[in-house]
This record gives sequence, structure tokens and C-alpha cells, in this order.
Amino acid sequence: MHDILVHAVRYRDRDPAVTYAAHLAASQRATVTALYVPPAMPALPDYDVTSVVAAYAEWIQHEGLAAREAAPAFEAWATSLGASHARWEVADGDVSVLLRHAGHWHDVLVLGVGGQDSWQSEAGAAQLVLTTGLPCIVVPQAAGGREAPNECIAVAWNGSIEAIGALHTALPLLQAAQRVVILSGTQRPAAAGLMRFDLDAWAEQHGVGIEYLMLDAGEDVGPALLEAAQEVAADLLVAGAYGRPRLAEWVLGGVTRHLLRHSTLPMLLRH
Repeated sequence: MHDILVHAVRYRDRDPAVTYAAHLAASQRATVTALYVPPAMPALPDYDVTSVVAAYAEWIQHEGLAAREAAPAFEAWATSLGASHARWEVADGDVSVLLRHAGHWHDVLVLGVGGQDSWQSEAGAAQLVLTTGLPCIVVPQAAGGREAPNECIAVAWNGSIEAIGALHTALPLLQAAQRVVILSGTQRPAAAGLMRFDLDAWAEQHGVGIEYLMLDAGEDVGPALLEAAQEVAADLLVAGAYGRPRLAEWVLGGVTRHLLRHSTLPMLLRH
């Protein structure tokens, strides 16, 4: 992880996702870019539209200027923690489009869930996980000021392509962790003709010591993963994110939806 992007929903103070991203960048000696997007114009009343638009445009301009003035403080703070380079950006537009655009030169996106901003709702976070094209580290508000993982990382494992991708993304964190626990559930068979992924060989090749915790096949997967992660005192859960297209929207699978709704620890999700 050389370049970390974080969605900042505030500029007057630092929400948990921004704090987490800065500490993660410090632990990886990586760069961190915080992107703040001023709120969009709300629905307007039918009366006196001109004056409302003018007042709102003035407010947006003021917010943009004030947000840009937060750059020196953030950049100095993140650099003081140990990030190799810190940058604060303010942009106007659709949040998911802007994050997807910036994602082309970043390795991972850090975002929050459970906050008051609409993009930190379950639906908002799900849209960013499924559409930005980046692996995402989702930081629940309940996680508070957690720093980057360095003790125990739990990996939700079923052998799927999504799980393999999440595992690969997490490699730098796994190599630095003191303990890596594979939460192994019902395995998905590899597609006919495709090369088999050997988890044990992969871990040995990359110098990652792993141990296994088998999940009961009869358990509900989402709650079982969170219970197991808590049991091993994990400070990060790595999991594949599952979704399917339906008309013009993206819909999360049940396990991923449960994790976003109920997890109190940060999660690295890759779709």
C-alpha cells in the first residue's frame, strides 16, 4: 500500500476514517490523500427560488474556501505521524465519481460507516465499496480512534475470487501483523480449468504465518465472522465484498451487508 485515499466528510475536525487513514499511512510509510467534497444543493422550495439559490451558492463558496484552508493543518499532522506525504484535496461533484477518478492513482480507499453523513450510511458506504473500483477499508464510527492493525488480523475465507483479492490487497498488513487468523467457512469450488489458489503455499511464499479457526457450516455467516473476529481479538477483518447488478443499482450480498451494519472493527473489503 503505497498510496492511500480517504473520504473526508468533515474539515473542521477529523472523523475516525481520516484518523485511521493517517495512521495507516504512517505504519506503511505511504502517502495519504484526504478528499473532501462540499455538500450538494438540496431540493429547493417552490417559492423565491432565485434568492435561495443565490444564498446557497454563497454558502457553498464559503464552505469550499474554508475547507481548502484546512489543508496545511491536515498535511502537517499526517506527516508528523510518519506518512511519507500528505495531501488535502477539495473537489465539487458526485462523491462516488470523484473517488473513482482519484482511485486510479491510489491503492486503497478508506471510508467511514455509521456517521451522520449520507455517504456514511449503510447504503452510501455500500455504493462506494461496489463502484469506486478500489479495495476499501471501512471504519465504523464505533471503532473510534483505532490505529492501523499490527496485532491480529482476521481473514474471512471461502476460497472465492473476492476473498483471494481481499487477501492479496491486505498482504502488506498481513506481513506486519503479529498474528493472522483464517476464519475458514464453506469453501467455494474453483471454476473448471482455472488454476487452483493454494492459501498455505501463498502465505509461506510471502512470509505470512497463518492459523485457522474453522467456522461451523450451520452458522449464519455474517454473525459468525464477527463473533470469531472478536474471539481472536482482531483489529481488522479482511473479507471479499459481494454484490450483483439489479437494474441501475448495486445490491450487496447478505454477508457484506451484515458486516457493514454490525461490525465495530475496521474491515478491508474488496469487490
